[in-house]
Amino acid sequence: MLIEYKKLFKNKNFYLSVCALILLVVIAVVIGLNEHNEEYLLTERIYSQYYEEDIVEDVLIFISPHKQWLGFTNNFPSDLYYFLYPLLISIALVDSIYRERKSGYQHFIFMRIDRRKYYTSKFATTFLTAFFMFVLPLCLGVVLVNLFTHHWDYTAYANVYKAFVEGTLAIPDNAISVFKGDIQPLFSDLLSMSPYAYVAVFYIIGGLFASAYVCMGLALSMFIKNYYLLIFMPQIIYTSLWFLAANNPKWAPFYFLAPEGIHGDNSISIMIIEFLLQLLLTFAIYVIGMRKHDDVL
Repeated sequence: MLIEYKKLFKNKNFYLSVCALILLVVIAVVIGLNEHNEEYLLTERIYSQYYEEDIVEDVLIFISPHKQWLGFTNNFPSDLYYFLYPLLISIALVDSIYRERKSGYQHFIFMRIDRRKYYTSKFATTFLTAFFMFVLPLCLGVVLVNLFTHHWDYTAYANVYKAFVEGTLAIPDNAISVFKGDIQPLFSDLLSMSPYAYVAVFYIIGGLFASAYVCMGLALSMFIKNYYLLIFMPQIIYTSLWFLAANNPKWAPFYFLAPEGIHGDNSISIMIIEFLLQLLLTFAIYVIGMRKHDDVL
């Protein structure tokens, strides 16, 4: 795998992918910070006119900076990140076997190492790299939001959220209707502990799906001869599922991978089923592709 990473770090497409992902994160953070400041000041001005200070403080805790982390916020760059990640990560990773087969480099490699080791190393490197390429820019977004809002401790929000879910929080009725959408049907206990724990689970799940999509592209690279079709294939599959699930969005990864999710429809069982089916199909295509190219020296 070390050799694979050396080749990856020499690939200019890898840096292109990373820069594109980080650019979306930075834009989303800038827009999110502006929205956060406006919402906080507006809420403070409205509620301070009619309610006591302690009630206003509880309400303002709901205007938490963590809602501007990517996946929590629904601003356009954040949604675009979750929509385009299969393509942006694929640019760096899915064509590694394709390029080496087309250039004849595979012949040289198979003279030095066992082909099974070669394909295993390719798959493992792609899976791990895709995971971190998806997750790390999102973590950067968390750090940037916290850094510019000077807010790192979300204990107060977790406590207020827990009381709100349990119905023991004394806030105005109009605030209850506004923040009712904060209640998450899935992993709500984690959000009651900390937004960090909650978002970590969704970022990990998203990273696993990113790995599965990109590895499927890697598997298909042993059959697809057109470079551009190959690069776009994970995105095509991802987008196709989005359209097919238009009437039942709980089955579309685009909707359930983000921490905000679809209220009332998120299901861990659907996530597990889709991920395992996708991984099994990817393995099957990959093994068939290995056998298809057994004649390579």
